[in-house]
Amino acid sequence: MRYQLLVTHMVHEKLTPGGLWALVRLLTAVEDFSLAHGRDPYTRELLGVLRSWGYGESILLLAWDLGLVERYNDYCNEQSKRICRFNRLSKRGREFLRHYNELLKLLSQ
Repeated sequence: MRYQLLVTHMVHEKLTPGGLWALVRLLTAVEDFSLAHGRDPYTRELLGVLRSWGYGESILLLAWDLGLVERYNDYCNEQSKRICRFNRLSKRGREFLRHYNELLKLLSQ
């Protein structure tokens, strides 16, 4: 419940350029981790890669609310009984990153 209020609050605020950069950084980290390790990162791993726990989690929840990231529960590893929440890019998230990269190419010309 607490997270839904936080996400609702963030969506109704204007997304600043710094917030947009943080969103792109998060999506890129999810994509890079998945390519490097052959699996989706769980939240603790992702926030460790970003080196941002509080703000990183709020950006992750914003990305989830905007439909850029899909989240699901599964076992952390095969030997463990611990359940983790994994994160993966949605189709909309991949499209967002593609458009962002095209925009950067246009601006750099």
